[in-house]
Amino acid sequence: MAETNSKQDFKPIYVIAGKDAATVDMQCDKLIDSLLSHQDRSMALFNADPDTVTISQIFDELRTLPFLTDKRVVLLKNADDFITADNRSYFENYFKNPCKSSVLVMTVSSWRSNTKLAKQLTDVGELINAEPPKPWQLPAEIVKYAKQTHKKNISTQSAQLLLELLGENLPILQNEIDKLALLVGENNSITSENIESLTGRNRVFNVFGVIDSALTGQTDKAISRLRNMFA
Repeated sequence: MAETNSKQDFKPIYVIAGKDAATVDMQCDKLIDSLLSHQDRSMALFNADPDTVTISQIFDELRTLPFLTDKRVVLLKNADDFITADNRSYFENYFKNPCKSSVLVMTVSSWRSNTKLAKQLTDVGELINAEPPKPWQLPAEIVKYAKQTHKKNISTQSAQLLLELLGENLPILQNEIDKLALLVGENNSITSENIESLTGRNRVFNVFGVIDSALTGQTDKAISRLRNMFA
């Protein structure tokens, strides 16, 4: 999602749904970055604690006019229990006519499509599915992230090498791309040599990882990791 300062470029409600907490947080950070600059957050971001905040506080914040910014953002993380309590009817009423100068962002572990709220969201907001990519999709995700975030090219083969060195956790892989982008500087490409010089020196695979791969029938992965350990 591109960064924007225009009122026409944001929706009044976003729901980020997914069971993987790291992926949900990553999508949430990306969305907040697109809605507010860092200097505006002290005035325009209300980060609600679902264990202590009340429904009236949520709507009071949403109805407060923004000061020195074009929008206010109310963030409610881990909102599953908060929504399914006695508050659901209040959210349903708000979804009918949300404030135009505020943005409600909620993260949930699940968002059933057959609920009234889910059907209302399609008209007034956006559902962001934050499910982690499948293992076979990760090389393409690495390539896309390097290009979109840092304007760096990385081959599928190099992305696969990074995957073998670091495992299948997407936020960790993206963090390593961030470091590699700094390493290569003005160069347009991240190469296997760059990965070996930075990641290969800093990452030593645990022997138990090799054993686990072998025991689960992932012979190729076990051999690859064993070679990386020897290297």
